[in-house]
Amino acid sequence: NSGIVSYYTNITLGDSLFSVMIDTGSSDLWVAARTVSGANNTGVSSDVTYDIGGVQGPVQTAHLEFAGYIVPDQAFILVTPSDVNPAGQGLIGLGPNVGSQVHLAMKQRPAGDAVLDRIFRQTPSTPNFITTLLSRSDDPDEKFPGDITVGEIVPGYENITNQVKVNVTTLPTSLAGDQHWQVLLDPNGIIGPNGQPVNVSTQVATTSNKKQLTTFFDTGFTYPQVPKSVADALYSGFEGAVYQNISGLGPIWTLPCDIEVNITFNIGGQSYPIHPLDATLDVGITDDNGKNSCIGAFQPSIAPDPDYDMILGMAFLRNVYLLVNFGDFVDGSTSRADPYVQLLSTTNDTAAAHSDFVNVRLNGSWFSRHKTAVIIAGAVGGGLLLLGIAAGIVSSVHKRNRASGSGFISAGPSYRPLHDPAP
Repeated sequence: NSGIVSYYTNITLGDSLFSVMIDTGSSDLWVAARTVSGANNTGVSSDVTYDIGGVQGPVQTAHLEFAGYIVPDQAFILVTPSDVNPAGQGLIGLGPNVGSQVHLAMKQRPAGDAVLDRIFRQTPSTPNFITTLLSRSDDPDEKFPGDITVGEIVPGYENITNQVKVNVTTLPTSLAGDQHWQVLLDPNGIIGPNGQPVNVSTQVATTSNKKQLTTFFDTGFTYPQVPKSVADALYSGFEGAVYQNISGLGPIWTLPCDIEVNITFNIGGQSYPIHPLDATLDVGITDDNGKNSCIGAFQPSIAPDPDYDMILGMAFLRNVYLLVNFGDFVDGSTSRADPYVQLLSTTNDTAAAHSDFVNVRLNGSWFSRHKTAVIIAGAVGGGLLLLGIAAGIVSSVHKRNRASGSGFISAGPSYRPLHDPAP
């Protein structure tokens, strides 16, 4: 966990150790290095474009060790080190193989398969799913700085397998390169700070119910991307909220850091509250009066796409334990199983979440503000009511097919995660 703006895992490639960003929003492995000892050239090159930036370079193959698995001759892009992509770092794509640019450059031969496809194909006994558990704290003493698993469940979170299976919506073959782990939100799938559903309409032409937005889950995207109208609904109603262009972030909502924003998403008939410390983020900016300002984490989309409406990135994923089952998305699979997603909420105790917000943003005193706006926000689905501080705003900066952490601002104070013990 690097300042809650990116999450990394270690891999061994050839004879070298690399720290790579985990990214469910893309499908390729790349590392920044002059050379990788023991690697072999394939004679082809490839590139990956993200919403912010991209990489390119020769495709090589090398012995890979990742998450306890060994993959011989794994294809990857060798990227020239730079200030943006320092030597020893990289990115591992965990998305569907159909989105792999390396696989395409290798003429869709099995040798060019993405890492997870290679693992699932060479060890058929491995259940073909992954899970991620992202933390909020950058404290190395935390029990869960973050977890990623392949084919197994994080101990204590076994209840994930009892959660509703939400089908991944499949794109037509002509659009397969844009396939992600995308699902439909429920109608009235976003509950705003006033406890009421946010009015939405999908831009995805194939969606039959226009009140259902398509979203996908992206561990490589710091700030979730939502339609501008949704961002406005979440943040514009609060005193001090300003929609402005922030250097390095773009046009976003900002608001006083002592305003608490409560948001809930409904997916598969289940409710997923967002911790107020994830609804707005302290990235070290100040307003014209020198007062600390936060950004709305759910930002207006940088580049709207006709295939989906939203990207639920890290600020959402810190509130759930995510399981992605690949189904028959594995290259060469003979299974007819459809891929699906399961989510286990890790922000169930809204009273504790409010207490965390008070301790971090209000220095432990809920009445520290000279003017306190109080709202009643429904805890949707649990029938509970949360008495909270109203607030809002949104902002915009991310990566669609997912880039590394370049251009991100370091986050504010650390605090205890809510997922210990497991729900």
